[in-house]
Amino acid sequence: MEARAQLPASPEVDAAITRVLAAEQAARAEVEQCKREAERALEEAHRRAREIAERAARRAARVHHWTDRAIATRVATLESQRAALLKSAQAEDDGSALAWAVDRLADELTGSSG
Repeated sequence: MEARAQLPASPEVDAAITRVLAAEQAARAEVEQCKREAERALEEAHRRAREIAERAARRAARVHHWTDRAIATRVATLESQRAALLKSAQAEDDGSALAWAVDRLADELTGSSG
């Protein structure tokens, strides 16, 4: 292995080393500043994502509430129509039964076999 040559100490070399060390320290400080800015940006992005998720959840809840009301209204309308149809069918059945009973009674009174 080759031995390194010793350079004589000089103010120029010392000044160059000091400049390199200062530049390295400044670069580290800038890297740390960039890290802090990135962390703040990430925290802000997470905050915005939470806001968006909360807003979406509120909107979804409103849509569910609206559709629940719309479905309940439609079901009530259908049930009302069903009740009306059943009542109408029952009335028709009662009328038919009454007509059949009258015909049957008439047959018995007249002696017809209908």
